[in-house]
Amino acid sequence: MSHAGEEPSVAAKYHTEPLVVPVVSCFIPVRDRAPRGIFSPLPPGAREDRVAVPTREIVCYECGQRSHIPEAALSAHCVHCRAHLSTAHVELKPGTRRLTVRTLGDVSLPAGVELSHLSIICRHLSIAGKGSGTLRCSGTLTLRGEAVVEGAVQAGSIIVTPGARVRLSPSAVAAQAEVEGYLTGCLQVAGEIRIGRGGVLEGDCRARQLIVEPGGRHAGVWVRSSLA
Repeated sequence: MSHAGEEPSVAAKYHTEPLVVPVVSCFIPVRDRAPRGIFSPLPPGAREDRVAVPTREIVCYECGQRSHIPEAALSAHCVHCRAHLSTAHVELKPGTRRLTVRTLGDVSLPAGVELSHLSIICRHLSIAGKGSGTLRCSGTLTLRGEAVVEGAVQAGSIIVTPGARVRLSPSAVAAQAEVEGYLTGCLQVAGEIRIGRGGVLEGDCRARQLIVEPGGRHAGVWVRSSLA
């Protein structure tokens, strides 16, 4: 306490100032804690390297149009008709009730399996058992063992493997065919039929060219022609 005539004490003249604390953020921007190029934008003038994704050509089994999809795709949509397309591989087993198959993948009918009323559309088709119905593959139809195929058959190419004894009824349509085993049936081929060494084709055939290698044999009528 001050008395009259005395100067105010130092404490009395002191005035407190507001305390100002600088703001320090604990957040570290992503660009400061991540390697350049992962989260941060590329620096000016930098070039972005893109990885090419392997693709393959497909034929839509709904509209028949061709397009490309990634090779590893588990499914796809047709860019033309927007249909959802499966790419699964299917193995037909004894007693299966799945007689209709639509896929961009491959289908196999193993030896010992006998199925009728099949309706198959796929990429590659391998048959070693017995099947009847409508079979269509955009790729290769491979016939093995004691395969028996009856019905409407259409393929990009047909291969009868060495040692196979195959019966095809009534006929098959393809772009080309290669017979290395024994085939009984008729072929209608747009391009070339080649009967390899040890191969036998018993049946009439229509093709632009028939090549029978030494050791091969054709028993039937060949009509030189081409399919549209």
